[in-house]
Amino acid sequence: MRNKLIPAWRFVRQWSPLLLAALIPLLIMEILSRGRYLEMLTWSVSHVLELIFNGSILLGFMLLLMAAIGRTRIAYWVISAIFIIFALISGVKLKILGVPLTPWDLMVAGEGTDMVKYVTNILNARTLVALLLFIGASYVLFYRTTWIAKRFAKKERIIMAAAGVIMLAAVYTDKPLPVQRWAHIQAETWNQADNTQSNGFALATFLNTKAMFGGGHPGYDDKAIETIVSQTPKPEKAGASLGDIKPNVIVILSEAFWDPTLIQSVQFSRDPIPFFHKLQREGTGGWMLSPQYGGGTANVEFEVLTGNSMRFLPQGSVAYNQYINGEVDSLASIYARQGYTSTAISPFYNWYFNSKKVYEDFGFSKYIPIEYFKPNYEGPYIADSEVAANIIKSTSQSNGPDFVFANTMENHFHFYPGKFPKNTIDVTGNVAPSSIGMLETLAQGISAADNMLKELVEHYQQSGEPTIIAFWGDHLPALGDDYATYIDTKYISGKDDPDFLKKMYSVPLVVWNNFDTSHKDSLNISPSFLGPYLIDLSRQHGSYYTDYLQQLSKKVPVIPPQDHFAEMHVKADDLKDYETLQYDILFGDRHAYKDYTTPIIDPHYRLGYGPITIAGVVPDTQDLSGRSSVTLKITGENLPPLAYATLNGEQLPTTWVDEHTATAVVEGDRLKSGIWDIQMNVKDSKDDVIGKSNTWPVEIGGR
Repeated sequence: MRNKLIPAWRFVRQWSPLLLAALIPLLIMEILSRGRYLEMLTWSVSHVLELIFNGSILLGFMLLLMAAIGRTRIAYWVISAIFIIFALISGVKLKILGVPLTPWDLMVAGEGTDMVKYVTNILNARTLVALLLFIGASYVLFYRTTWIAKRFAKKERIIMAAAGVIMLAAVYTDKPLPVQRWAHIQAETWNQADNTQSNGFALATFLNTKAMFGGGHPGYDDKAIETIVSQTPKPEKAGASLGDIKPNVIVILSEAFWDPTLIQSVQFSRDPIPFFHKLQREGTGGWMLSPQYGGGTANVEFEVLTGNSMRFLPQGSVAYNQYINGEVDSLASIYARQGYTSTAISPFYNWYFNSKKVYEDFGFSKYIPIEYFKPNYEGPYIADSEVAANIIKSTSQSNGPDFVFANTMENHFHFYPGKFPKNTIDVTGNVAPSSIGMLETLAQGISAADNMLKELVEHYQQSGEPTIIAFWGDHLPALGDDYATYIDTKYISGKDDPDFLKKMYSVPLVVWNNFDTSHKDSLNISPSFLGPYLIDLSRQHGSYYTDYLQQLSKKVPVIPPQDHFAEMHVKADDLKDYETLQYDILFGDRHAYKDYTTPIIDPHYRLGYGPITIAGVVPDTQDLSGRSSVTLKITGENLPPLAYATLNGEQLPTTWVDEHTATAVVEGDRLKSGIWDIQMNVKDSKDDVIGKSNTWPVEIGGR
């Protein structure tokens, strides 16, 4: 009997230190993802079961890699490094945007690259100390003790692999014993900050992944959809005396636009948004409860354009990248069915948040991304005035009414001093210099947005063309880590402020029109209800979905996160049909689309204002003799400002004159007689050609 116990004891002694090997990176992960040592300790003591699950996840992955490569130390360092890096990124993201890293962030990694240069606080003293503790403890465990074997035998590796699979499967499936269900451990997908703080980073990530690949929707089928649609009354169109007016509908999402004059502890040398305030006083205005803070513009777009709600999707997810896999009826397609030209305008890359494909799926006829803009910058981003110019150009080019959706970038994060060449608004108050600096930068950015709004309103007022302009901010600006400026200025007392949701997620909104000036509403809505409101204001026909949302908005005008339902008197049952209709559109069979006779996607969808066309190419000489260069004058239609000419496929130095004219220089070893095939191309930041003209042959002689 004793002889049998000795091998068993050796087995336990050899494997039990692996538990410690998992615990070391686990605790460091929690420090980095939470940002505080004390919070890590408190959580470890009060959430022992969650701690065990997190340790099981790390140990499971370690065992799998150890079994695969047969090297204990290498497996430990690789798995630990991966988890610690992700935890560090999660902590930084939580500080800036109030949402930790989630699995779906990996699907939008490209969209985050432009933000990396502004993240300057990754390697702070707290982080460096945590990393040094990790390295020191790991070194002692693996290099100064003999507790953990460097290698394992083949049979042991098989056992390790099996153990790793069993541990990970048990945590993921909560089987064979439903311990998570018994302990009420679940993914709080509607509040990812609480999800990570309660469950720990590794377990929260696992639970989020499980939610990401979740199953169907209870009670969903063709009959359920038909019942909801058939019971939705058609809205009556007021103002029939206005006749057959088809006004332009211009919807502008102004990046991080907010009203900082709400902060009572500071003073501005002048009102940064006087025109916006004037429109609020004189016409329709109010507030919109955004699903985002500090970032995630695409999700606010998604709600406004489609009427779908992020409240039914996991917090931190990005609908454009994850859930748009085909045609989705939107304001663009709804207006297009009624003779409108639907245009999307964005002063950023066409690939950002999958916009090129998404706008096509939404039924836009054209999309004007940054690659088709004039390079008119104010600070690091395209000026709002340039967005206004493109809006005006779009409506002036069409023969009928227009639906235009535009967003801006001039006021995009960051807000540190020096972002703009010059600040024209001073901020004073008994607050930290860092808060003053960021508020002055924000004031400058929103002042440009206010000027843009004024320019557009004055243009359409003078043109006499019936027009609606809806203008709002997508989310509050991220003014420092952990809401630093908002807390410093006493706008909020902290994350536990009783009015935190209202103060940190409410964005200002105005809706102006020049054909029904007596119309004045006080709005307090969710973004998904703005579309039905605009359809009604423009006296156009909506869809079964906008009809339903218009009725629902009268009962539930604002949809908060689930954990705020009770305090805002929202009943989950009132939203069940809404969630079912949305499920049908995003994940189901789109039963409600079956009666559509017009395709949602425009078969003529394109980037830019129209086909890039070369009508002629004139060289400044036909004879190369004695020439060191030849200048080509290229004429045509819709030549983009950032387009470049090619000669037989090779790029030429190109100067844009206007949309009808450009010049290109041919020099060096390209000066060869024969036929020169000239083409105009547009390339994006990934070096992908996204637009090209016809080819124009030029015959050149000499030499």
